[in-house]
Amino acid sequence: MDQIIAISNQKGGVAKTTTCLSLGACLAELGQRTLVVDLDSQANLTLAAGVDSDDLEWTLADLLYSFDEAPPAREETIQPTLMEGLDILPADLRLASIERFMYEQDSYETILAQTLAPWQAEYDYILLDCPPSLGALTIMALTAAQMVLVPVQCEYYAARGLSRLLDIVAAVQERTNPHLTCHLVATLYDKRNRICRSVLEQLRDNFPDIMLDTVIGVDTRLRESPAVGEPIILYAPRTRASQQYRQLAREFQAKTRGRY
Repeated sequence: MDQIIAISNQKGGVAKTTTCLSLGACLAELGQRTLVVDLDSQANLTLAAGVDSDDLEWTLADLLYSFDEAPPAREETIQPTLMEGLDILPADLRLASIERFMYEQDSYETILAQTLAPWQAEYDYILLDCPPSLGALTIMALTAAQMVLVPVQCEYYAARGLSRLLDIVAAVQERTNPHLTCHLVATLYDKRNRICRSVLEQLRDNFPDIMLDTVIGVDTRLRESPAVGEPIILYAPRTRASQQYRQLAREFQAKTRGRY
């Protein structure tokens, strides 16, 4: 099946990190052992999962680059979350420096895939929260993944920027990962907003084969849950957003099950 999923969009503020954590939690709720990986030096996913990278001895940065020290055992970097069945590989600010060094490494695109390989047997899904850019870390994630899930905010500029990311996906398919597939999910949808309705209709018309049916609406509880370090289904399990992410997890599982 599609086991490693990159969640990517070069535009910030499209609910990418929220989708990574919420989808991961909902998959865990369905009995799927899930690892979320924070590839953003801002470490927003790490904080949203209730982990403070300042309190950690090791993070993903130490696995990707040793900093003149012996790298830690992979097991030392994985952290549990409050959600049973959901673990996180945290990030810290050093990832920003590492990204600059990656281009100098031979076949740097495959480094993340090699790092994750020993854990694939331990998890049903590994979700990669990519940084809001199309740099080395994102290329590494797209090379490691079987699928890229693109959260697309239902507003004009977010939809326009989608073409650039799809170009990068096509380049990765050609050069380093011919098996990479792509799906889109609409986020931050407000049905009262005419532009939102229009953009969603255009996305469905233009990308009928890769657009998921689930739509994630605007919900203030989604903005609150990172502050308490809990996925939305723990923080506010009965909200509309929790139900929508549960629906996304079910649709996602149906898309990925048994394809490989």
